[in-house]
Amino acid sequence: MNDIERFENLQTTIKLNPKNFQARRELIMLCLDLGFEKVALSHIKYLLKIFPNDADLYFNVGICHEKLKNNKLALSAYKKAVELKPSEPDFLYNLALLYEAMDDLDNALKYFKKVIFYKNEDANAFFSAGIIYSKKNNPKMAIKCYKKAIEYNYSDYFAHFYLALEYKKNKELDFALVEYRKVLELSPDYVWAYYNIAQIYWELGRVDDSIIMLKKVLEKNPKDKESLKLLCLIYFNNSRINEAIEVLNKYIEEDEDGDAYYLMSKAFELSDDEASRLDSLELAIENRKTLTYDFETVKSELKELKGLKKVKE
Repeated sequence: MNDIERFENLQTTIKLNPKNFQARRELIMLCLDLGFEKVALSHIKYLLKIFPNDADLYFNVGICHEKLKNNKLALSAYKKAVELKPSEPDFLYNLALLYEAMDDLDNALKYFKKVIFYKNEDANAFFSAGIIYSKKNNPKMAIKCYKKAIEYNYSDYFAHFYLALEYKKNKELDFALVEYRKVLELSPDYVWAYYNIAQIYWELGRVDDSIIMLKKVLEKNPKDKESLKLLCLIYFNNSRINEAIEVLNKYIEEDEDGDAYYLMSKAFELSDDEASRLDSLELAIENRKTLTYDFETVKSELKELKGLKKVKE
């Protein structure tokens, strides 16, 4: 029996016997899985008239309203669930996540700490607390929390990644590299780790290693624009213009892109090829929708170049 058939059977069961509370509870959970939040709410309200102090029902009300983007109603429901069951980690965790979503970082942290108090090996709670400390610019506590998250769940590559980010912000680049490498051991296709390693190598002056990492990103995600930009910047700074043009041509073959054409214009500027530079600037403007560089700057460069061309003629 599939979920829809189960849904229909439970609806029929409840219609025949409205006081079959177990069937209603099963239907509520199934509705949450299927995305039928409004149907779930109608059955929860029925049960709350009979079980007004049922914390689990209030928790499910919170889930429904959160999915329906009614954060104030969700908050009220989660708080009621916590009031009725103050030591339930799942209730505390959802309440903390909602506070975080509402940018109330102090309350979010307060409830993540409560989760940890009642469930002191909860890797997710430590990770989430680390995120809050990162947002509050408290690297010491963020690092401490991420390390705890890793201690209780080593395979969480996000925890390694965010720990690496904190190390990088603190200029502890060797520690950051260690954690980024662990990310790639656990998730070899996580391209942001390759990109961030490339940034560190570039900062350390390891140009060829940085290029290798950026090429790996583009192998795995050929449309990764940030990697393209950094790779071209490195090529430009090291007078490797032909390599930049080769990478840009490959990128444009996949899909015309305003940024790629603008970078191409920079490559031609460095190689004193004014005609090709002019063509690239015009193509950058034609592809304005994919141009993230300042449009007025690109227009100004094109206008200036056309003016120079007229003077020479």
